Amino acid sequence: MKPKLCTSQQCRGGVPSLRCMAVAALVFGLLAFASGAFAQDVDGAGAPVEEGAGESDAGPSTSAEGEAPAEPTAEAAEGPSQTPEEVAGDVEPFDEPEEFSAPIDSADSGDEDWGEFDDWDEEESGGSSGGKAWDFQLGGFVEGLIAPRVVRSSASANEFTSAEARFRLNMDAVHEIASARFRGDVFVDGALSRIWFDIRDASIFVRGGDWFNMRFGRQVLTWGTGDFVFLNDLFPKDFNSFFIGRADEYLKAPSNSVQTTFMMKKVGLDLIWTPIFEPDRFINGERLSFFNPITGEIQGDRSPLSPIQPTAPDRRLRNGTIHGRLYGSAGPVELAAYGHVGFWPQPIALTGPLAPPPDAPNLTFARLATYGASIRAPLGGGLINVEGAFYDSLDDRAGTDPTTPNSQFRGLAGYERELFPKFQMGLQYYLEYTLKHDELIQNSYWPDYEQNRFRHVLTLRLTQFLVMDKLELSLFTFFSPDELDTYIRPRVTYKIIDPLAIVVGANLMFGRDDYTFFGQLKENTNVYVRLRYSF
Repeated sequence: MKPKLCTSQQCRGGVPSLRCMAVAALVFGLLAFASGAFAQDVDGAGAPVEEGAGESDAGPSTSAEGEAPAEPTAEAAEGPSQTPEEVAGDVEPFDEPEEFSAPIDSADSGDEDWGEFDDWDEEESGGSSGGKAWDFQLGGFVEGLIAPRVVRSSASANEFTSAEARFRLNMDAVHEIASARFRGDVFVDGALSRIWFDIRDASIFVRGGDWFNMRFGRQVLTWGTGDFVFLNDLFPKDFNSFFIGRADEYLKAPSNSVQTTFMMKKVGLDLIWTPIFEPDRFINGERLSFFNPITGEIQGDRSPLSPIQPTAPDRRLRNGTIHGRLYGSAGPVELAAYGHVGFWPQPIALTGPLAPPPDAPNLTFARLATYGASIRAPLGGGLINVEGAFYDSLDDRAGTDPTTPNSQFRGLAGYERELFPKFQMGLQYYLEYTLKHDELIQNSYWPDYEQNRFRHVLTLRLTQFLVMDKLELSLFTFFSPDELDTYIRPRVTYKIIDPLAIVVGANLMFGRDDYTFFGQLKENTNVYVRLRYSF
């Protein structure tokens, strides 16, 4: 069995010091004051677009931090979705990194996306520039987040999974045939005692008429039909963010890519090339703990093996990643076919044969090709989606190499609809079938920890909007009936005033066994409070 990892390439940390927390509070206060004054200066520069509203979407689309529909409707399935600016969220944070995550093309519109705030992500249509002049827009937000653990951890010394103050700056320059976009975060991380700078988007979009457009640079990409479940989305994820209470938009990590789209009436073709392979920001034991089969126990920042530092493929063009999607519509029905050639996005392979148990394993990324398809259509007043994908493990198609993950088939069926006014429900069934399972068990270094031939996961989403949509109550639940583990995400979002909102929620993980997908995360169970001021 390969180690079950999750995400983050960060430094070792402990309990936030008073000094660090004071710095974070001071920075947050100063930024809030400055942003309030700045907002007055730029008032009238243009209405901001929602930042983070793209945590779901109504069809197979590729995007980077864009908008999602407010609710599932039959109209949402009419024609291919062409929303190129969305952020969502495979949450396969450990073994199978492409599975769960923020909704790619689903009705997660209310999730952590701060839909009423600022996205500035005008569609790649080039926007409205009033002739040939450039239209410049500025926006952003200031945000504070604190997320303490609620269970005693034997693996982690840090009592906080997150304690941070964040400043986001959005800048856009829009022309009738081209646009430029920047999304950058600066945040003080009290949990790891560091200051971070993360460029989520620095890209240029060019329109070549009605049939062709291109975006190149650093960008957040996503596609598929699942709600926090990713099959054909092999773009980078950040699973640390997903499990510590950050907005769902941060589940999607950026990559340096070239995205090209060809449109022919109701048929579109997306080709995306990432020249240098970019993996998930996986859980490495530094911030969040996970089960390590090598030691047979949960590993966190107390372990001398943390943080995990895998060997990445050589930074050569031949090790780049290629994604392709062909999509179209037949009336209200959306169809799509997907392809990908690159690597497993998480280091779940070992370099070379190792005698069990290896003292110092060297993790790496195995080669992977995927082929899949999806369909989305209106049904019974809601939307139904079916998606499948074949994971071709190129380095071990025989399934006999214990250092390389086996090939898999993954399937998904989901349904979402509005049951009552402003009350939405979404259901999903996910299946993961491991090929050559007998060979896997026979050759595995740790057969007791390998997952079953069939892995089943059920999800439930409930969302209620109240008080003129200022109050949102949300619940998302994962449950695996064969592994007997679960992950529950309750959240309450309240819009105090137009630019100010507060979110209170929890990440609750349970499991009978320490080595199962969600069971390994139980010591990371936390509650969180997040306050955001947008400008």
